[in-house]
Amino acid sequence: MKTDLSGVTAPLNVSPLVADGLFIRQDEYYKKYFYADILWIEASANYCDFYFKDKSRITVACRLGTVERQLPDAYLVRVHRGFILNLRYVDTWAGNSLRAGGEWFPIGDYYRKNVLACFNILDTSREYPKTGREE
Repeated sequence: MKTDLSGVTAPLNVSPLVADGLFIRQDEYYKKYFYADILWIEASANYCDFYFKDKSRITVACRLGTVERQLPDAYLVRVHRGFILNLRYVDTWAGNSLRAGGEWFPIGDYYRKNVLACFNILDTSREYPKTGREE
């Protein structure tokens, strides 16, 4: 089955998405927040709290799923039903938790495989010391 696209035309100049940040409405204006400055986003019912590197926080009237769909950056990843983390700031992983910005966050079972696939992990616990001489 073929689709006839003879009457469809594409625009010649497509505007690229400015993919370094997100504009968030603040009263009567929109302010740009860079993805690199976001540490994590936390769900709070129909609101989301954005936490930033400079220790500031803003609350937005938007559900976490809606925010997640607006984030084109591969480093902002959903790790739990209530959290999106900027994986650039994760410095520790232990069991089912990640630490970023000095705070610990749970990894949801549903998200675990995708989240851990984002990290370059060197697991030396299965290597055994070599005995004897090497020739």
